[in-house]
Amino acid sequence: MVWAMAIIFVIIVIMTALFNIDKRNDSQSDDWKTVIHEENQLLIEQMKEAPEDVLPYLNSQIQRNEYALENGVSPDRMTSWKFLSLVSNFLPFVTLFTLIVASDTVASEFKWDTMKLLLIRPVRRYKILLAKYCSVLMFSALLICMIFLSSWIIGALLFGADGASEPFIFSKDKQNYEHIPMFMHVLLTYGLKIITLCVIVTMAFVISILFRSNSLAIAFSVFILFGGNMISAFLSRIQPEFAKYFLFSHLNLEAYFTGTPIVEGVTLPFSLIILSGYMLCFYAAGWAVFARREMG
Repeated sequence: MVWAMAIIFVIIVIMTALFNIDKRNDSQSDDWKTVIHEENQLLIEQMKEAPEDVLPYLNSQIQRNEYALENGVSPDRMTSWKFLSLVSNFLPFVTLFTLIVASDTVASEFKWDTMKLLLIRPVRRYKILLAKYCSVLMFSALLICMIFLSSWIIGALLFGADGASEPFIFSKDKQNYEHIPMFMHVLLTYGLKIITLCVIVTMAFVISILFRSNSLAIAFSVFILFGGNMISAFLSRIQPEFAKYFLFSHLNLEAYFTGTPIVEGVTLPFSLIILSGYMLCFYAAGWAVFARREMG
């Protein structure tokens, strides 16, 4: 399964690179500032006839382009580090695959009655559970490292290995723009997504302990993953105070750097504390069930 998933993701990375091959430095127009200026003029014309709810988006695009012009940053030129940032959008698929593996880890042992063979050995139950949990995390780390390295290598071959210090333009409020080095943005993006991945993997691992059927554990985990996001968006509208403590309101940590957090007034440290609390509760609940479960 590991190799199959690795091959799938490498193919996705290669296809993504080929779709962006026209953004190489040698194929970019030297007069990109004129192109950006003309794009701004077009956006200004569109604002005159655009609906009111679209105006903030158009205005943010204009301000982003103006920031790029003032700082001499071509927003379209692709580099290996920009390509790494682009590929990070596929990490939710890693989360989904890892969730399936985590949901199957313990449940499949119960289904095939192989858990008894593990428990009759002179090894404490918590060590068995911890070993399986670590194996799932190592599986996740292997996939992410493979994607990161393959993306950078392919990006360096096609777009050049430069761009680490090139500024990444972003806005926390859609009005004021700032920039950080591209390598810092990439590390921050992958780091935040890894935190989210660990939380979801822990949740799926506990579900695997609760259900003896691996298919039921997988189905329930996938349902919670997709259903939780919808519930979170719904709660943020009708019960924002309760939504502050709901797990799925804190999984999109990148929103704090794009100005689009699900719940207003929540900070990144608060979200990290909430996620840490959920992870501890998940593992404690899983251990409590596993320690008392009869294998007969």
